[in-house]
Amino acid sequence: MSEQYLGSVPPSHATDDAMPIEPHGFDLGGHDSNGAAAQDIEDARALVTMAREQLARDIADIERATAALRLAEPALQSWSKPATQAALKPRPLWLLIGVLWLSTAIVTVGAAVAIAALAG
Repeated sequence: MSEQYLGSVPPSHATDDAMPIEPHGFDLGGHDSNGAAAQDIEDARALVTMAREQLARDIADIERATAALRLAEPALQSWSKPATQAALKPRPLWLLIGVLWLSTAIVTVGAAVAIAALAG
């Protein structure tokens, strides 16, 4: 099976069945040819500008859709805002704790009465 190398073959591995793979379209020497780097920077700036404009358009579309939905369905509420009726008066926690203690006491007394009736 042949070996493949990226770039030139190292002298220690030079064999007849080794196949170098040269990357195409890249300047590996780091030399810029006729302002190619400047053109790349301008292209990147243009892409960033286009992305910002697209984001602004998308946000404006979402705001328009939200406004239209609020006009069409005024009964819909935002999930982030609490409902007014549910937030009026929550039940006190001590009431729940008292009911649990009372039910535990009733079960315990009932078990004691059952044991006393079966044992005696």
